[in-house]
Amino acid sequence: MQTTAQNLTGLLLVFLSIAATSQEKESTWEPYIRYFEQLDVEEMPPKNAVLFVGSSSIVFWRSLQEDMSPLAVINRGFGGSQMHELNQFRDRIVTKYKPRAIVIYEGDNDVFFGKGPEQILESYDDFIGHIDKELPDADICFIAVKPSISREELWPTMEEVNRELMKRADDREDMCYLDIASPMMKGEGFVREDLFVEDGLHLNTKGYEVWTETVRPILIDRYGPESERPAAQHQAKEKAQEAEANE
Repeated sequence: MQTTAQNLTGLLLVFLSIAATSQEKESTWEPYIRYFEQLDVEEMPPKNAVLFVGSSSIVFWRSLQEDMSPLAVINRGFGGSQMHELNQFRDRIVTKYKPRAIVIYEGDNDVFFGKGPEQILESYDDFIGHIDKELPDADICFIAVKPSISREELWPTMEEVNRELMKRADDREDMCYLDIASPMMKGEGFVREDLFVEDGLHLNTKGYEVWTETVRPILIDRYGPESERPAAQHQAKEKAQEAEANE
């Protein structure tokens, strides 16, 4: 019997091939999204979890649940995606879960397909505006666009996107910027080659360890049991509202 990770991997390989031929076929991801919806029918994820969404770096983060423990996390990455495609499906794989926080990794493929920082950031701002309206209590955290061996020539554009995402996070208490890029760099040269699988783009186990060392402490501090704003507070608030409505 295939595991969920194996199924996701198989889907990813198929859709990466399709996405490489056209960046504008928004229906490319429909089977992937329907697969998530089928998982939800079988077992709906808990509300107030920390939701990870984005492209293949999220898909392949197979140790995510363990790495973020004791936080409840949901992985809804669909590999090869761009930010405008996340916007297309946001009500089906984001808002429906009513997450406490949304952790996004997008921009990598956007730059690869020729989008400039302004266009990418417009898509991010569209997402932020939608979440502000539909999930006003949810936080948004941006994972920095990562440097990689295979896309070294695109790094200046990615850096510009990262700078703007950091500015957005600095301006709002309900946002955070997760700088996984800095620890991936080496003293001389560009990026650490030991963090990638053979394609020079996707992370290996050591690469995800670096990400975990950056991401986990920040999320635990913000949303863990001892934080001032844990998911438990929102769960209690929601139960109180439900009880009041039933009186």
